[in-house]
Amino acid sequence: MENNNTNNELELLRQQMNVLKEKLDAQEIVNDRLVAKSMRKEMSWIKKYIYVQFALIPFVALIWVGVKYILGLSWWNYSFLMLVCVISVYVDYVINVKALSNADYHKNNLIETARKLVKMKRQRTIQMIVEILLLILWLIWTILEVNSAQSTATGLRQSLLQGGIIGGYIGGVIGIIVAFVIFYKMQRTNDRMIEQIDDMMM
Repeated sequence: MENNNTNNELELLRQQMNVLKEKLDAQEIVNDRLVAKSMRKEMSWIKKYIYVQFALIPFVALIWVGVKYILGLSWWNYSFLMLVCVISVYVDYVINVKALSNADYHKNNLIETARKLVKMKRQRTIQMIVEILLLILWLIWTILEVNSAQSTATGLRQSLLQGGIIGGYIGGVIGIIVAFVIFYKMQRTNDRMIEQIDDMMM
């Protein structure tokens, strides 16, 4: 009789352990999903920003044709700017969108994901430096072309060129400020994700 009671107690204990294990497994699955959802949400604004950039390329190209004729810029100048814009957006896509896959948001891959996020930050910094250097080169080139056009312009044409120069300076400063703000926000997004991963791995 005592053996039967012991066996019943062991069987009951096994059942309770199985139930507990199932609950823990279910909880782990839920936690994995929450982690993946949280990390995707962190990156979602960056992906949207990149896709908006792609959508704006044709509009920028069209608007800048008008600017080119108003300021008397060369087609080489225009082509250089458009090439830099397209390459910049594509590099943004490679660094910020293509670098992470759905598997990178799963709990088992978090160490590798953290490594990719650190690499992403480094690549963004390099991209920013290169783009600033190219922008400075293009601005110098543009100023030289506009000054050349202004030296022979008269009347309304000269006023348009002077307005274009002032607008270019203001637009350039605003553009650089916006670029740095977005860059900083992207880097902070990566920092938050890395901190989140570090907390989970402790």
